[in-house]
Amino acid sequence: MIKNDFIQNIVQINCIPLLIVIFLLYFLKINYIYEKDLTKKFLPSVALLLALMVMDNIDYYAYDAMTVVGLFDVFHRAAAMLGYDIRIILMASLISVASDRLISNKRAILYTYLPSFINVIFLLPCLFTNLYFYYNEDGTIGRGIFAFEPHILSGLYMIFLFILADICRRKGRRNEMGILALCGTLTIMGFLAEFLFSLRGILIGVVALDITFYYLYLHIEHFRFDALTKIFNRDAFIADIDKYGNGVISHILSIDLNNLKTLNDTYGHNEGDKALKAIADALKASCLPKCFVYRVGGDEFAAICLKKNTDEIEAMIAEMYKAVENAGYSCAIGYAEWEQGKTFTEVYKDADDRMYRKKRAMKELGLAPMRIK
Repeated sequence: MIKNDFIQNIVQINCIPLLIVIFLLYFLKINYIYEKDLTKKFLPSVALLLALMVMDNIDYYAYDAMTVVGLFDVFHRAAAMLGYDIRIILMASLISVASDRLISNKRAILYTYLPSFINVIFLLPCLFTNLYFYYNEDGTIGRGIFAFEPHILSGLYMIFLFILADICRRKGRRNEMGILALCGTLTIMGFLAEFLFSLRGILIGVVALDITFYYLYLHIEHFRFDALTKIFNRDAFIADIDKYGNGVISHILSIDLNNLKTLNDTYGHNEGDKALKAIADALKASCLPKCFVYRVGGDEFAAICLKKNTDEIEAMIAEMYKAVENAGYSCAIGYAEWEQGKTFTEVYKDADDRMYRKKRAMKELGLAPMRIK
C-alpha cells in the first residue's frame, strides 16, 4: 500500500506550479488577440512545464511506491530521464525568447536549443545502464559517473542567461537585464534547494515563476512600442522623460520625415508605411548606446540621449542622415542640450525649432527628395 502521506505530498508539490500555469494559460488566451507573436513564443514553454509536472509526478509516485508495489525499474528510469530532458529543454525555450530579442543572428534559436537536443541523445543510455543514475533495492537513488552532466549543462544555460542579461545592460535595457538576472538567480536557488536538501517540486515552481515574470515583462513592454515601426511610442517617450529627467538626459532630438504626404498621395499609404518603417529602422540602427528613438506622431520621431557630449550627438546625427538616405528617404533632425534650469518643454521646443529650420533649409536647397527603392 502506498504511504498515507502520498496524496498530501502530490498536492503540496503541484499546487503552486499548477495555479501559476492555469493563470498564465488564461492570460495567454485573453491576450492572444493583442500579442499573437509573443503568445506563440511562450506556448512551448507552458506546454513543456505541464509535461515536466506530469513526468515528475510519475517519478515521485514510482519513488514512493517502488518497494511496495514493485514498479518496473525501466518505468522509473524513463520518467526520471524525461524529467531531466524536459528541464533542460524548458530552460532552452525560455532563453530562446531572450536570445531571439537580443541577438541579431537568425540562427540564435537553433544554437540555443541544440545543446538540449544533444542532451536527449546522451541521456538515452540511462534507461538500460547505470552511467547516469540507478535505484537501490530500498528505492534510494544512486549516481553514476555521468550523473552531473545534465546539471553541468543546466549551469551553462544559466551562464548564457546571465550573458544575455549583460547584453541588455550594454543596450540600455536595464529592466530586462534585471528580469533575466532574477530568473537565473531564482533557477539556481531552486536547483540548489532540490539538490542539497532533497526537496521536491521546488524547481518546477521556480521555472513557472520565471516564465510568468518574463512574459508579463514583455507584455508590458509590448505596449511601449509603436505597432507599425516597432520602435518606442509616444507614451514610452513621455514615461522615459519622467524616468531619466534632467541630469541624466543630456540631449533631445526632434526628427521629421520629409515629404510623407506627397508619398502617400502619389503612391498610396502602403508606400508611406514602408517609408515610416524604413526611417525607424535607420534611426534605431544609427543610435549610440544609451540613446533611444521614438515615434511620437504620424511622421514625427524623437530621440533622447543619456550623458552624451555634443560632439557625439552631432556625429550620431550625421550617421542618421546617411542611414536614412541609404534607405531611400530624407528627414530633418534638430537637437538641443538639456541644460540645468531648463524644463523639458523648453528643451524639446528648441530641438523642434532647429528641426524645422533644417527642414526649410533642405527644401530651399532641393535636398529633401523622397525616392522609392
